[in-house]
Order: sequence, then C-alpha cells, then structure tokens
Amino acid sequence: MNARLQRIAYEVALAAARYSQTKSADYDDEDGSWVVVKDFPLPPGYNYERTDVLILLPPNYPQTPPDWFYVDDNLRLADGRKPSHVFYNETRFDPNRASQLADAPPQMKGWTACCLHIHSWKPAANPLEGHSLLSVCELIRDALKRWKRNPTEFIIVALDDLDDIDDDPFQ
Repeated sequence: MNARLQRIAYEVALAAARYSQTKSADYDDEDGSWVVVKDFPLPPGYNYERTDVLILLPPNYPQTPPDWFYVDDNLRLADGRKPSHVFYNETRFDPNRASQLADAPPQMKGWTACCLHIHSWKPAANPLEGHSLLSVCELIRDALKRWKRNPTEFIIVALDDLDDIDDDPFQ
C-alpha cells in the first residue's frame, strides 16, 4: 500500500471513530478516490437522525481538499423543505471522473450532491496536526447545522484553522 493510501486508511479510521455513530466507514482501498462515513449523525431538524456521507477525494488528496460531498437523496428538513446547498439528483461533481485508474465510487444512485468549497487548506504530514478528513467531516457537520437553521441563506464561515470556507458555488 502506498503512502497516500496508508494516510487515507488512517484518516478514514479517525473519521469513523469520531463522526460515525456506529464507528463505521468504507473507502476505495485501491485508488483512494472515495470515502463513505456511515451513520453520520445529523443535527435535530432533519427527517433522519443520521445518514451516510460519501466524500470523493481528488487524485492529489491530501494536497487538494475534497470539494463536494454526497448524502441520501431523500434527506430533507423535518418540515419537508430542502436544505440549501443540496443539489438533488445531482451526481456529476466527481473529481476522479477523468481518471481511468480510479475505482468508481459506491453506486451513485440514491446519492445527492452537497457543495462545500474549501478555499484555505493546510494539510500536514500528521493528519492530526493539519487539515484532513477530520476537518472535512467537521465542516460537513457544521454545514448541516447551518443549512437547517436557514435553508436559503448562503454563508461564508471561518472555523478554527480553516479560513475563507465558502459554500456558495456561484463565487
């Protein structure tokens, strides 16, 4: 296993321990093109208590952060409204689409795209000391909280070490 895949395997284990209610995750152990964090807890206000989260990793991860993530296509707010930044029936945002080497992510049917653009990304040799899948999962957790509070508002936020995080796809 190459160094990139070893790092991804380590980050997946950390993300599962911290962000999966069942401490479960899966990943592409051949090319490192995708990660699924299973049973990701959702904040109150959604129609589910948890959902699986699919994160597509760009070919040069960890130098480049993931740009989109995917959730169950039936995810809605508890009152039936659609949260902002969730693009239903959309699965085309795959950073590995051009690569013939990358394994296809888990069956894309049933997933829907969520945008979360990270403009400042600082990975370190040790994933616990820089940005990693843990950072991405934290951003996803916080985005899901924001999106339920005001499902139509576009927000720019800064989280601890991450700055200039923008989940507005039109900038």
